Amino acid sequence: MKAVFSLNGALHTADVPAETLLTEYLRDDLGLTGTHIGCDTSQCGACNVLLDGQSAKACTLLVATLDGADVLTIEGLGSAEALHPMQ
Repeated sequence: MKAVFSLNGALHTADVPAETLLTEYLRDDLGLTGTHIGCDTSQCGACNVLLDGQSAKACTLLVATLDGADVLTIEGLGSAEALHPMQ
């Protein structure tokens, strides 16, 4: 499945199997390891990202459903020169 979305402020195109979870894609395919898989039950919140400005659990989001969305991970909150307090 193909999805085009904003990831940390940049336009991003993902071509992945339909069942690919956002946590897997971020960590395994893109090397963005700030989004953690903590509990495997979607209870802990270690995988939280901002999806269209709202908190969402990336372990329950399919990449294929993100077409047109705005996704912000912990890596996108600040920069090396000016870290965000969450970093």
